[in-house]
Parts: sequence; C-alpha cells; structure tokens
Amino acid sequence: MENSFLNNKIILKYCPDYYRIINEEFSDYDYLTDKIIEIYQSYIFSIDISDKSALKKVNHLNRAVARYIDDREFKTMLNSFLLSLKVSKKETDIYGFIASEIIKEFDKYMEGFTRNLYIPKWI
Repeated sequence: MENSFLNNKIILKYCPDYYRIINEEFSDYDYLTDKIIEIYQSYIFSIDISDKSALKKVNHLNRAVARYIDDREFKTMLNSFLLSLKVSKKETDIYGFIASEIIKEFDKYMEGFTRNLYIPKWI
C-alpha cells in the first residue's frame, strides 16, 4: 500500500510555489484563473512520483503557473491561448495535455521575454 501523504510531500518538494498559487486571490469573474489552478492541482497530484520526467514536468508547470500569477503580460497571452485551445476526443489524459500546452506557451514567452528589454515608463 502506498502512502499518499509521503507522495504528496515529494510532489510539493518539486512545487515550491504551490501554497502561494492555490491561495492566490483573484476576481470572482476570473473563471480562467480558477480553472488553471484546478488543472495545476489535479495534474500534480495525479503523476507517478517514480517517473523523473514527470517530476521535472511538474516543476516546470509550477514555474509557469507562478509566472501566470505574477506577470500580467503572460497572463493575457496564456488566457487568449487557452480560450482557443482545442483538445482531441482521442486524448486520454486531458490534464496532462493542457499542462503540456501551458508549459510550451511558458517556454515561448520566456524565450521572447529574455530577448526583449522592458523599460518601465515612470510617471
């Protein structure tokens, strides 16, 4: 018999921003943020902890969702992407598919983010 408490502790070790993400306050009208956090929670606790690539993916997803919470520009980009995302009926792991797509968008954003210099406008 597996101890789910110990498994969850191991998963949370790879998700340092977990409590900050799930305790994030957002508007009642922000339905998409609620769904992203729900997908995040469901996905990270559904993985097999003996799979090292899944643990790396969880860590990457954690960084992506933390960036979503912190960065307004990434949030608008990801919201528009997710609203147009289509999932095939043949897909068996929907949470895994959406998590992979969030990670891909995060990687694209970070690639462009590190190349651009953002100069704040002081008023």
